Amino acid sequence: MYRQIADIIAKRIADGTYPPRRRIPSEAQICEEFGVSRRTARSAYALLAEQGLIVTAPGKGTYVKPQESEDE
Repeated sequence: MYRQIADIIAKRIADGTYPPRRRIPSEAQICEEFGVSRRTARSAYALLAEQGLIVTAPGKGTYVKPQESEDE
């Protein structure tokens, strides 16, 4: 299930629903939206982080990671 959620979030990032440098929904919001446990939401976000799509700032939230071409 976490892979399906990660795919949905990745598509939202790709289509601009969640633009670069913007905060994405919290794990709690993902739990509510998809009806899953916190562990499942956390696993989905871990997968997205491994793919280089998001970055988490402790105490601040999780953000869409800007792509390399956008940093220049």
